Amino acid sequence: MPLRAAAGRDLAAYYAARCAVCHGEEGTGRGPDGARLGPLPFADPRAFGKATDAELARTIREGQGAMPAFRFLLSDAEALRMVKDVLRPMAGKRRR
Repeated sequence: MPLRAAAGRDLAAYYAARCAVCHGEEGTGRGPDGARLGPLPFADPRAFGKATDAELARTIREGQGAMPAFRFLLSDAEALRMVKDVLRPMAGKRRR
């Protein structure tokens, strides 16, 4: 079985298509709509703070503030994978 099929949907591509418009391609918060909405960069401690992966996944699914809910577009498992495989690594790169 190919790795991609085993892993499911390509969430990095999903992020690029659906999330980067506000959060920016590298999680800087400077996407085309980011200036208007003001999302924090993922490397900013206020963005992730002490939130667990599960809490962040819940925010993705339920929305918060100006961020819409993605509960009909991403499963619980996909939202959690988004946090672990896409957002956390992005935040780590921005801290360096």
